[in-house]
Amino acid sequence: MCGLAHYLERHGLPTVAIALIGKHAAAMRPPRALAVPFELGRPLGAPNAPEFQRRVLGDALRLLARTDGPILETFPDAPPAPAELPPWTPPIAPARTEAASGDDAAIAAAAAAEIAQLRPSYERWVSAGGRRLDRITGKAPEEIVALILAFTRDPAMASPMAGYPAHLAVKFAADDLKHFYYEAALARPARVTDLEMDDWFFARTLAGGLIVRLRDVLLKSDDERVRSFAATSFVRAR
Repeated sequence: MCGLAHYLERHGLPTVAIALIGKHAAAMRPPRALAVPFELGRPLGAPNAPEFQRRVLGDALRLLARTDGPILETFPDAPPAPAELPPWTPPIAPARTEAASGDDAAIAAAAAAEIAQLRPSYERWVSAGGRRLDRITGKAPEEIVALILAFTRDPAMASPMAGYPAHLAVKFAADDLKHFYYEAALARPARVTDLEMDDWFFARTLAGGLIVRLRDVLLKSDDERVRSFAATSFVRAR
């Protein structure tokens, strides 16, 4: 974003960046930036803290009045502590079974049962106004399972999405499936880290195992670009 700011400024558009890693902004020397001491992914500090978020935005926007850049100021305060929440527990029991290495029909049936267990939690998330991320392909989770199974059986299959190579289209579908699981898992407010969520999904659910399997197939591609994509675009179970 700091590099983009230089480009926009050269075309007459004033910019200000919010930098989560101040030393990166210092190296890029953007026209104006506010370095914030917050965790990655939270440039405004904390969820459900509108007054604090307005302060961050206000401090950043005030830098637009200055023309003596490059400017790098630091926001002085840590975000407010989140409200105490109960510890997170998975919405379903571990479902990784021998079906994960069985034939496609057995895997699809086991995955459908797992998805059915999660659907009430997912619908609760949606009805509560939760942010929906599983809309890249528009396919139902069961359809995505079938697509992943088909691709792992035949990586040379035609792309299921017009305008995208097959490996990228299947990655979009895998993201939709993962997001369905994560949104269901977050339906009840709880204290949870990204690491806990990833460990649950990739190491303990059948869907997560299928995505790891998909990644492994892509890593064996004859195309170096596809192998590089697989190595950097999937999260593998630890």
